[in-house]
Amino acid sequence: MTVPFEFSHTYIDDHTEKVGIDIRPVIEYKLDRHKLFEFGNKLVDKYPNLFESLVQSPSEFLIRKKFIFPGKGEIDLPTMAVSQRGPVFIFPRKIVAFEEETDLDRSDVIVVDCLKIFRETFPGKKALRIGQVNEYIFSTTQLDSTKLISERFTQISVPPNGEIRLRINCPSDDYNRVIELEAVRKIEPVPEIPDRNQTKGYGVKVTVDFNNREMSKDLDTDDIRIILHKASEYNQNNLYQFLNGSSEGK
Repeated sequence: MTVPFEFSHTYIDDHTEKVGIDIRPVIEYKLDRHKLFEFGNKLVDKYPNLFESLVQSPSEFLIRKKFIFPGKGEIDLPTMAVSQRGPVFIFPRKIVAFEEETDLDRSDVIVVDCLKIFRETFPGKKALRIGQVNEYIFSTTQLDSTKLISERFTQISVPPNGEIRLRINCPSDDYNRVIELEAVRKIEPVPEIPDRNQTKGYGVKVTVDFNNREMSKDLDTDDIRIILHKASEYNQNNLYQFLNGSSEGK
């Protein structure tokens, strides 16, 4: 018997959106450190609501931002990282610790502009792939999420203390659409018993990686906008159909 639960936006406890760009030739931290510093400072000047503090070392380059929620607290998070493959822009959308959503702009608008700045700083580098990765945690409250995933998506019976994680690629002609599902728990300490934790609730971690399959051309602005639009459209519509067992989500 299928566990009765319908995924929807209202059950999202935590949401982070990432947009990564595969660049060729690759980034070399030692050789490109001055350009990375210049690139980072330009982003901080242009988008102070998303980029704030540079963190640079011989093996990494990050930008961080402190998000403040009046009356609740603050949290310092990475909002951009540069790997050898290229930049990854990170948009915290909802933060479970404060049960608050941020008011950041649409990623396509910011990423297109930031990539323009990147190309000006690193002339000669090509953008071959762009991927939007959305990481969600859906609360299932007291419903055991291991049972939910195993019954809805498999024919495997997982014991109560077991674990389950699935990875499915639902590609189209033009895009990879990789969905990962993992059962998670909310854990809190037991006040009366030191070093003892208890399960407060259950959830499903859902990761959606949407990217272009063809990597033979340097993506222009229109290409990037189209890919990110298709990715957002998939997350807003097809993802829920898939999670809720509708064939239309394929």
